[in-house]
Amino acid sequence: MLLKLALVVLVGLGFTAAAAEDSQVWTLQKALAYASTHNPDTRMAEQRLAMARAGLEQADSAFWPHLQFQSSYTRTDNPMLAFGSILDQRAYNYGSPPNFNGLPQEDDLNVGGVVTVPLYAGGKLEAGRDQAQAGSRAQRQDLAAVKNEIAFEVVRAYEEVVKTRLFTGAAREAEEGLQEDLGIARKRMQGGSLLRSDVLDLEVRLAQAQEDELQASNAISISILAFQNLLGLENEEITIDDSVPDASIPDNGDFQMRPELRANEERETAAAAGVRQAEGGYLPQVDAFGSLEHDYGWISGGNGNSYTAGVMLKWDLWDGFANRAKTREAQASLESIRESKRKLHLALDLELEEARLNLQDAIGRQAVADKAVDQAVESVRLMRNRFDQGAAIPSQLIDAETALMNARMRRDEARADHRVAVAALRKALALPQLDTPDTTP
Repeated sequence: MLLKLALVVLVGLGFTAAAAEDSQVWTLQKALAYASTHNPDTRMAEQRLAMARAGLEQADSAFWPHLQFQSSYTRTDNPMLAFGSILDQRAYNYGSPPNFNGLPQEDDLNVGGVVTVPLYAGGKLEAGRDQAQAGSRAQRQDLAAVKNEIAFEVVRAYEEVVKTRLFTGAAREAEEGLQEDLGIARKRMQGGSLLRSDVLDLEVRLAQAQEDELQASNAISISILAFQNLLGLENEEITIDDSVPDASIPDNGDFQMRPELRANEERETAAAAGVRQAEGGYLPQVDAFGSLEHDYGWISGGNGNSYTAGVMLKWDLWDGFANRAKTREAQASLESIRESKRKLHLALDLELEEARLNLQDAIGRQAVADKAVDQAVESVRLMRNRFDQGAAIPSQLIDAETALMNARMRRDEARADHRVAVAALRKALALPQLDTPDTTP
């Protein structure tokens, strides 16, 4: 009996935990942390960084000795090849002078290893490594730029969900107010102080308010789908917390810490290394090499070992101006990146100034919108009292109710725009979207 009771309790706890997991609420902190690792753009940027790191490993490998294993088996009656095989196998036992034209068929199994060590390459290897290192650093900054952009988009999408919910609340409050007004109108109509047509006007406006609430509810569903898409979620039911933490407004700063700018600087470094790499083609290349070989022949029964070692110099004295064209191409690429860097400076400066101006505008709009709501609430209260006393007509009350709903929506929109403007400014300054971000994905 006790065992059954324990099993029931454990199963109940399991279902409770599963239900709690399914109904887990998404806060802005959690959404920011999740999107930074699960958004498809972030994952693509991470893979590009992995590719750059692999390229750096390839560039580093050029400095290491290269060891190759090789093996072959041949059978021939060609006098030159047959005689060479006999010598390699240390199996020469013919008389003097030898009859080279009368050599029999010979076979040879050759097994060996070759090692090549680069000694000097005109600076091309060093430049290639510098280029790969700068490219890897640039991709790391690109990843940071993607995360900075996604964090801002998460805040904006989150604010859109919260804003549409507030719009629904404003439409519902308007509907409730109109229902109260309609109740007053019907009492007045029963008392003979109001026409049926006036009551119909209120009923029509109430139907419009109900339609507005349905449209706002549909907008909530659309905004949640957009939010899920941004997080990289598929076919998952989510619950979003309505509370939005306020991020502090940066006092000052510039865009010098933007990862886009730092990535561009790294690409300029990589392009300069590419120029050095191309110019290295005018210089000689020196390699050391060595090999060990073993030859065995079944026909002769020979069995011999040999080695070879040396240094090789290669110098392209004429290549049809191919290296000159490569150098010009690398220099043009460098100049193009420098111009893109100047363009990026202008774009980031414009983005920062627009963010600051938009924030000032949002602050002013929010103050005006808050005051307008207070005024509209008082106007509806006074107009409803006048209407109850027969001193106001229904159209005046409808106008007051409509003005209140619009004022509430403008206030909610202004508040959301204010928080989005703060987020845009923090993005422009490459700051985290929250003062104390939650790093738990």
